[in-house]
Amino acid sequence: MHLRFTDDELSTLSEMLTLACWATFWNHKPGADEGVARFDDMLEKILSRMQHHGLGGEVENDPERQRLRLRKDKEESSFYAQCYDEMRSETFWEELVVRMTDRELNKRHGKAVLEAMSEAERKVLAEPISKRYWQEFTSQGLDNLHVISRQNAG
Repeated sequence: MHLRFTDDELSTLSEMLTLACWATFWNHKPGADEGVARFDDMLEKILSRMQHHGLGGEVENDPERQRLRLRKDKEESSFYAQCYDEMRSETFWEELVVRMTDRELNKRHGKAVLEAMSEAERKVLAEPISKRYWQEFTSQGLDNLHVISRQNAG
């Protein structure tokens, strides 16, 4: 099969693959290396084609990884980097709210009681707590979040 891309389409494809590779690099589960390598190899192939078809100015060698990459200086203002940063930020805040809500529910009701509830019942209990955390983090960020060590923890 042969696909033909315009220069703009090839650049967009390289950005999409770069974004996909960044996402796969977070997967540290056993056996993930093969999947990560497949994505990385596909990106390398596309970047190599870009070099051979007059788009070499968009590509550079990454000395740390000894692989091709899109130029670092263009990356900072790129759409795909903005998407990646936004995804990481949203994931952070969402995970923080979920974990804080779960911790509070466990303190209030106990793990056994919560496990005996249906998913719908737990959702009803969690909703006002989650909303409170979302409001707090939306308005204050991490400013009011403090870690309190246990008495014997130093």
